Amino acid sequence: MKKTIKKAVILCGGRGTRMMPYTKSQPKEMLPVLTTPLLQKIIEQVVETGIKEIFIVISDSKECIINHFNGLFPDVKISYGKQTKMEGTGPATMIAKDFINHEPFLLIFPDELMLDQNPYQVLINDFNKHQTTVLSSYRIPLADAHKYGIIIPKKGNEIKGIIEKPKTNPPSNFASLGTYVLVPEVLDFIKEHNNGEGEICIVDAINKLSKLRHVELTGKRFDLGSPLGFAKANAYVALQELPDFKTWLKEIL
Repeated sequence: MKKTIKKAVILCGGRGTRMMPYTKSQPKEMLPVLTTPLLQKIIEQVVETGIKEIFIVISDSKECIINHFNGLFPDVKISYGKQTKMEGTGPATMIAKDFINHEPFLLIFPDELMLDQNPYQVLINDFNKHQTTVLSSYRIPLADAHKYGIIIPKKGNEIKGIIEKPKTNPPSNFASLGTYVLVPEVLDFIKEHNNGEGEICIVDAINKLSKLRHVELTGKRFDLGSPLGFAKANAYVALQELPDFKTWLKEIL
């Protein structure tokens, strides 16, 4: 019997240091894209895929997320878990273990926004066809490979894994983005692997899975974890939704 993706886990426990001082008092996930918080836009895309169960990992300083989403999606069950220690993405994912309940799931790191394409639907479609872990990827210049986790290709869309920020000789020009559809077995590997810096990274666990795939995303990608990406996202959306903004922009350039 084919399995389907019914659940999504979103990791929102990080500190967002790249967006200080805003993130000193506000979660980075609530950065506005015009008048809509980033996390709301992400959840809207998740809901478009048909997922109706979402688990959000937060930290003590991010309870405003609960207040914002209270009643906002009445047909979706949104639950929460608290990350009390910054021990890495592996333990953060483990907080959702009971929610995952031995089912395949969508895992999202909400630092980025993809427009003109629903990235979660692309991943889910691939999983529905191949029934195995699939990672999102994005084509980048090879010169930028040291900034990303890079896909290690195998055959076609099958991959060997991810290498984190290679300093030389990157195996491909596909960056692994922070969105995956994972099989529940990944949880069995999380505690066994340490990245050498005191944090347990979920990428180490993903690399131990026997079958891995990637799909290339082709939408407009914005890194809202950086000031430049935040500015670009707002400008792009403003150009689409506010006709007078384009006129004003031409006047000042």
